[in-house]
Amino acid sequence: MTTPEAGRHVLAEPASTTPVVPQRLVVASHAHLNSRFGDMVWSLAPLIDNPSQQLMSIDWSSCAKPFRAPLRLIAWTLLNRELRNSFVRERGTRMRTRIAPVPTQDTVRTWMRLSHWLAKRQIHALAGCDRTVLHEYGRHLLEAGTGRRDTQTKLIALTRLWAFDQLTEHPAGVARPPWDEVGMDDYLPAATTTGGENAREVLAEETMGPLLVWAIRLVEDLADDILAAHAEAHRMRDTVRAQRATPTGRLALNAYLAERIAAGAPLSAAIRDGKPVLARTYVAATTGATLQHVQRAWKRLELAALVEANPGPCPLKVPVTGRIASHPWRTAVDYTEADTLLKHLVTAAFVVCSYLTGARPQEILGLRAGCCPNPDPDSGASLARHVLRVRPEDVAAGEDDEDEPHLLIRGHHYKNATDPDTGHYLPGGTERPVPWVAITPVVNAIRVLERIVPDGELLFNAALHNPTHAAYRTGSLRNGSIAERIEDFVTWANREALTQGLPGEVIAADPHGSIGTARFRRTLAWHIARRPGGLVALAIQYGHMRTVLNTDESGRYGTRSRGGIHALVDIETALATADTAADLLDRIQAGEAVSGPAARQAILAAANGPVFQGALVGLGFSRKHAAARRHLAREGSVLYENPNALLLCLYRRDRALCAKDDQRDAPSLDQCVPGCGNIVRTDQHATHLRERADQLDRKAARSPGPLADRWYATATRLRERADDHDRTRFTVQEKS
Repeated sequence: MTTPEAGRHVLAEPASTTPVVPQRLVVASHAHLNSRFGDMVWSLAPLIDNPSQQLMSIDWSSCAKPFRAPLRLIAWTLLNRELRNSFVRERGTRMRTRIAPVPTQDTVRTWMRLSHWLAKRQIHALAGCDRTVLHEYGRHLLEAGTGRRDTQTKLIALTRLWAFDQLTEHPAGVARPPWDEVGMDDYLPAATTTGGENAREVLAEETMGPLLVWAIRLVEDLADDILAAHAEAHRMRDTVRAQRATPTGRLALNAYLAERIAAGAPLSAAIRDGKPVLARTYVAATTGATLQHVQRAWKRLELAALVEANPGPCPLKVPVTGRIASHPWRTAVDYTEADTLLKHLVTAAFVVCSYLTGARPQEILGLRAGCCPNPDPDSGASLARHVLRVRPEDVAAGEDDEDEPHLLIRGHHYKNATDPDTGHYLPGGTERPVPWVAITPVVNAIRVLERIVPDGELLFNAALHNPTHAAYRTGSLRNGSIAERIEDFVTWANREALTQGLPGEVIAADPHGSIGTARFRRTLAWHIARRPGGLVALAIQYGHMRTVLNTDESGRYGTRSRGGIHALVDIETALATADTAADLLDRIQAGEAVSGPAARQAILAAANGPVFQGALVGLGFSRKHAAARRHLAREGSVLYENPNALLLCLYRRDRALCAKDDQRDAPSLDQCVPGCGNIVRTDQHATHLRERADQLDRKAARSPGPLADRWYATATRLRERADDHDRTRFTVQEKS
């Protein structure tokens, strides 16, 4: 077996002033943060070019003293050398020739924990870390109660300790770990479900629906007002900073305050530490006085009690054009809320982009202004367009065809981004070979952000969107910051919903905790697979996304390993069809009847369908995806639930009416056509058809003539379908 020292080129031992990160690997924007070998803290920032990644470091004060010198040398070698390809190949997917900053930090921390464990056992040199000692430490990790993956990561880190020790000028004598020779199974906990993206809980419809409504509302309806208000507030602050003390300004201030005090009118106030105080900058900008004049007047006239007893607004002189529920959403935007509203607008843009593309958070945070260009009119290119049929019968009778423009979003992906030739980690990620396809709300969100940041700059630039962002740090807002902003946005939106008289648009708390940033991707896949008719606002967007994912332009979107949302959609669709089959089997065994051209085949499919879901337990993501694809490829044996059309679809391409001109491997559930040969209905569907017809009758009774006629006609069609089921229904017992 190949060892790391075979044919090695030994690096000279570094001096205390030697850079920690070699120049060839340094990211230019963080070159000034490169540490020296003799520093107690080593910055890993020179290796980081992912704008949303936190800048990390290695603090050697956390290492047991006897081991600092040898571990520092091995860690420096880890950063400056790489393992041989033959050495890595023999260890499969567990090793890389060079690793990214996060696993580098974790690896060195694992070494530090080993140093403390050795010190407690009176071992004060790495030479004492022989095979027996490493075996004992491996068993110690096994008994620590951590998960299998975490334990495996620590064992690999210790294998790296031995490997890179061999590449130093003076090896410390770390022995080869026993698990590198005999395998890791004896040192790992039993395998369990692997977790990953499809183990995250989806966001509840009661949470995601109103959240998306409010996010799109800010982006499309209120953005102009918010941006104008923020610009005016920024202008007022700049004006106040530049103002000079003049008698005119002082007299105007005195007149302004005297008039309001005499009339008992409220004084313009801001909230500080939970209490109203005079909005000094606003008052100074309004009167032309300086902040010093306002401060002196505050003390001289003892305004604190007056403001606290009668606080007033700080209206900005910008027109209000946005509307909520057909009414202006503000009489005027307040100076004190301008910055907060801009923060919520940026958060809303993130929600729209993240949720309606299915991209990972770090991919969204890495987008730059200009990532979604309009076609060049001189090139002869045109916007790709598609027609979406929206048929939520519980909302409107008939069809609503909408032309939807699609643009391409070009960006980078960072997860597992490696050089295809060397296999080395790429700190700046790599450009996606196939861009995302953006529907209109996403394009609108990007356009709003492009009005805030300069050309070519990160759309979520932390220095622009976070006034307290440290000047020495670069990049975008972090995941944690965005997650906090989303919770603040929910609080604001719920307060606004009640103020606007829209209690039905309150964003409900999710039963599984905070919304975060990583759950949008799975939620989109889950809803595309399971809610083709869903809530109105969601159904339209899911329909758009379903069409986008099936276009020729995005057909390769999911072909990269874990690179797109297709894999998640496939897994969710497979799980949904397994649930549908299991539910149908339970109901027909309980005596429920079925009808429809595909009813007999559906009974057979239901008897064989539920085995799929159990087959996913314990599989890795790629194997889950492969199992899902095999399951969905069983043409004529996969049952799809369509809650909007109230039917089941046992899909076969040769008899499908939903996409005759474009045969696909799955049904277009938002385009179900009555009379299709794939339809199956149950007694439960017939009951729901009549219930929906009754609802439409009640709506028709309160609607004007033409609309009422459409409601009544739709209700009649629904009852006819239910009656047809009753005439042709049969049970398993009857057919037997």
